[in-house]
Amino acid sequence: MTLGRPEHRVLLILVMSFGGDQGVRGASPDPSPIGFREIAAEAGVKFRFDTGSRQRHDLPEVMGGGVALIDGDQDGWPDLYFCNGGPIGAREGKADPPCRYYRNQRDGTFRDETENARAPGPSYAMGAAVGDVDGDGRADLFVTGWRDQRLYRNEGGGKFVDITARAGLTSGLWSTSAAFADLDQDGDLDLYVANYLDFDPSTAPHCAAPDGRRDYCGPEDFPAQPDRLYRNNGDGTFTDVSAAAGIALPGGRGLGVLIADLTGDRLPDLFVANDGSACWLFENQGGMRFAEVGEARGVAFDGQGDTLAGMGVAWGDVDDDGRPDLLVSNFYDRSTVAFQALGQGTYRDVSASLGLTVATRGVLGFGLLLEDFDGDGRLDLLQANGHVLDRARLGVPFAMRPTVLRNAGRRFVDAGAGAGPWFGQSMLGRGVAVGDLDRDGRPDVVVNALDRPAAILRNEGHGGRWLVLDLVGRAVGPAVGARIKATVGPRVLVREVVGGGSYLSASENRLFLGLGGASRVDRLEVSWPSGRVETWSDLGVGERLRLEEGSGVAR
Repeated sequence: MTLGRPEHRVLLILVMSFGGDQGVRGASPDPSPIGFREIAAEAGVKFRFDTGSRQRHDLPEVMGGGVALIDGDQDGWPDLYFCNGGPIGAREGKADPPCRYYRNQRDGTFRDETENARAPGPSYAMGAAVGDVDGDGRADLFVTGWRDQRLYRNEGGGKFVDITARAGLTSGLWSTSAAFADLDQDGDLDLYVANYLDFDPSTAPHCAAPDGRRDYCGPEDFPAQPDRLYRNNGDGTFTDVSAAAGIALPGGRGLGVLIADLTGDRLPDLFVANDGSACWLFENQGGMRFAEVGEARGVAFDGQGDTLAGMGVAWGDVDDDGRPDLLVSNFYDRSTVAFQALGQGTYRDVSASLGLTVATRGVLGFGLLLEDFDGDGRLDLLQANGHVLDRARLGVPFAMRPTVLRNAGRRFVDAGAGAGPWFGQSMLGRGVAVGDLDRDGRPDVVVNALDRPAAILRNEGHGGRWLVLDLVGRAVGPAVGARIKATVGPRVLVREVVGGGSYLSASENRLFLGLGGASRVDRLEVSWPSGRVETWSDLGVGERLRLEEGSGVAR
């Protein structure tokens, strides 16, 4: 094996602000390793999700709120796309409120470019996924919705055009989370779309709380709708291959979707968090065929054998054993569930031993992130919370505070008290996405909530330092399924680029490698989805690296 650092093929961008820059970011009298400042208003982002409520407790009004980070103008800085809802019923003389697109001005502010972007989304949008579907180097946008879904082709300069019908993606199903990845390894991005249930407000039953007052219905009150898998034909169109691929199963009511190598064979698998029924793990058999193995692999139910109210999903090595683990946010009084990878593609519920049962039992979780927010090399947890039943008068909270947990080494501890004032506010939190919004090398967070202003959480903690990695595959942009092993002194850190994740939302497809007090990465190994393995050595902290497949020496 030849180790090297091929600078002529790797773009290195020096990142200016890392831990120790408190004079620039603002010193705190009580420094915390995890700390955020909510800056949406000062950054010019004034989005507020419109539920369109008729005060009749229609189910869609508590289920939306996705957000996507997308570099729509190819300037290297992520822009923001907020999915919008309302109205449930007709609003005489008023058009549906569009999803809103905010362009990153690269100075800490954003400008509302909704009209220029021309990507208003479907009527009552839910979530969004980002991917270069035609291989032209520009990120395209897929938006799900209660009444329809839309594919927007990026025309450059932050402008999009609706190609849904031409691409063969028209649908009347209630689509929720979606994810792109090259599932058949033919060099272009395929699309998985989770669908929820058949809700018609004109025929929906009258559901009531124990005191007889009207409340939101549960998913079991409506027929489930089947998910869809679309193969990219390579000519700007997609083909629905759900039945042939083996994913057209009944009874799912999908909400969260994640694409990663969950079974250890280096092929991208599909995980679907279902609401009130067994979660699905579709193992990739090759040739665009999948086998559902969730129960056999240990991720269909929690450790007590109960189904999950699966909302958000996250993937990462939380116990530092070199194997990524799977987390799923869950219902109130149930707790977020952590499935520990045991090797050979099997998992077990370790929520209690990780501290998640106590920390998250008192909330209903939606958007879920695993990210190293304090730069110490361990993946922390951030989760948006809020109930779907309006029963605060009965002692069950409706609006809830978000959760942020620091990974203290094989166990999570509550970090909310020191993470910033925003974490003390109650809300109906939904979509959550992570990315480096200001290009200072730290992972920032965007949160969408219902009927309240969206939040931008600028990372201002006092932790370690990061190496930021962009992994670019040969033909499909961000290399979903690429896995790295970084040797930093005695530690080996494992991270993977995933498709989908969180809830209804799309994060930046980059890896934030927290390094604590280390100054170098001794060795970095990248295993690409194609099977190629490349290595680099002696990489400096405080850099952002763009690693393109084929730029190193494969073996």
